[in-house]
Amino acid sequence: MEIQSMAMDESYLKALAAYHDLGNYREVFVNTLSKISTDVKLSGVRSCLSIGPGEGWFEIQFIKHSGANISKFIGIEPDHASAEHLRTSLRSSLPGAESQVLETTVQNWEGPSVPVDLITMFHVSFFVPAGERQEFLKKVRDSWLVSGGYIALVKAIGKNAPNGAHVVYERLGSPHTAWEEIEADFLNAGFTKHCAHEMHELIDLSSPGENLLPIFQPRFKKGLLTLDILRDACKGLEEKTDAFHMIAIFKRTN
Repeated sequence: MEIQSMAMDESYLKALAAYHDLGNYREVFVNTLSKISTDVKLSGVRSCLSIGPGEGWFEIQFIKHSGANISKFIGIEPDHASAEHLRTSLRSSLPGAESQVLETTVQNWEGPSVPVDLITMFHVSFFVPAGERQEFLKKVRDSWLVSGGYIALVKAIGKNAPNGAHVVYERLGSPHTAWEEIEADFLNAGFTKHCAHEMHELIDLSSPGENLLPIFQPRFKKGLLTLDILRDACKGLEEKTDAFHMIAIFKRTN
């Protein structure tokens, strides 16, 4: 699991759009949602809390494809530009829902006044320290989620693929946390795994430009990320590089 802890601006949103245009992740994500909808029925879900949704494209797609009947949506998004885009998207895509977007970090938020049916955690930026993950998940389980409620998680995983996209993060000093470690923390915190599907993306990182620097800067631990450093981290990658993600639904056990 990862928690966003850094404010961004419109340049980050443009960089994120450019990054997604280099691969087929959007298509892969939507195609995988059809598998999720047969594994779990979320028609009883009325309220959703989204942690770090950015502008919310993936979260809204998930809600629409899962059959959830959302009447209340809370977004926790610290970046102002992303929060503004999210508000606009919610008005057009979920016009019947009462929506609230709070510009804060989840670490500084006290939590919902009433527990919700569904929490989404999709590709947020920074890892929760390993020693804090179970404590955070137990707080979510005990105070933020209704009995029988769900968490929908999407996580990049570093699969053993030659010259896969995960090597970029490793070279920048921020390797992906192993999926098995994340799954174990959920189970130990009192959740059951309802379903999980691996998503295989193909992305072209063979010749990154300056527009991608805002995407990778948070992953670089040694100061300012330059284009030369990023290109060196991407050295050896093919035009169609493997990138793997996991989407999983966890359910709160009583």
